[in-house]
Amino acid sequence: MLNFKFPEGHRPWSKNYTFVVIAIALTVWIAHAVISPGTDYYGAYTWIVQNPERLPQVADYPWILNPTWMAPFMAPFVSLPGRAGYLIFMAAIIAMTIYGVYVFGGRAIPTLISAQMWWVLWWGQLEGWGILGLVLGWAALVKQSWSLMFLALTLAAFKPQVGLIPVLVLWWWSGKDRWRSITAFVVLAIASVVIWGPWPVWYLQGIFKFVGDNHFLSWNSSLGYYFIPLYLPVFFLPLSREKKLIALTATTLVVSPYLPFYSTLIMFCFNIPWWSYFFGLIGYIPGFYKTNIAWNAIVLLPISVLLWIYWPWMLQGISWIRNLWGNRLS
Repeated sequence: MLNFKFPEGHRPWSKNYTFVVIAIALTVWIAHAVISPGTDYYGAYTWIVQNPERLPQVADYPWILNPTWMAPFMAPFVSLPGRAGYLIFMAAIIAMTIYGVYVFGGRAIPTLISAQMWWVLWWGQLEGWGILGLVLGWAALVKQSWSLMFLALTLAAFKPQVGLIPVLVLWWWSGKDRWRSITAFVVLAIASVVIWGPWPVWYLQGIFKFVGDNHFLSWNSSLGYYFIPLYLPVFFLPLSREKKLIALTATTLVVSPYLPFYSTLIMFCFNIPWWSYFFGLIGYIPGFYKTNIAWNAIVLLPISVLLWIYWPWMLQGISWIRNLWGNRLS
């Protein structure tokens, strides 16, 4: 593990708790090794490694909307024979998630049994990479390492709606060397276009098609760009860096144009209230009751966390208004 100062919300684990977490993680991995089809892993993330010539088709059929430079990171898994690559990939995603929970002070056991974790493993999704990018971003800030920050930006961009904005803020906090890390990131982006072709153009066309036909609405929980002003309190209130990071992550999920249920997994990495983990269970409801309400309602998770963070300041504001109104009346 990286050696760096943990955030204030970090909670050390006892040996017994660590053993239980490992046992549950192993159980979850074995279960999904048997039942999970890994549709996105075998489709999008395998294709981008083995069949990059298919990328122009994204403009008409958006089978992938992740940056092409993730291909070298996925290649070690995809290149393994049979189902071995997917099994190791699932183990890696579980490990990344647990590490994120450990660093930022979340609760590992409810995270491992959450519907978010289930969906990520079922589909073979990349949320673990985004969580690892956030961890590396924090480590880079503490250690003042521009190369580590470059890696954090690279991984966070795999799932921009999950952790890119918080990592960009960590990058901004990182001091004078931040220009070295962002320069390296821009060079990587340019190189990806040279290697894979003008994929941002194809992706943009694909996004318009993806949004235009509305076929994704049943599982998109985003409130959209109208809620961008939710970012403002993060920068104006005297919050700790960890609270700012939590608020930035929650706000990014709320305003992202596309928010599937499983992307909220990153919220469970943080030291948030115990009742927030209720939202790790509602995703199991649709399978039993044939409804999408629970899927769309997941936006209440980041919103409730924002209310939890801002509530003391809201009370102060209400008190200030009451005092101001009372002074005027007197």
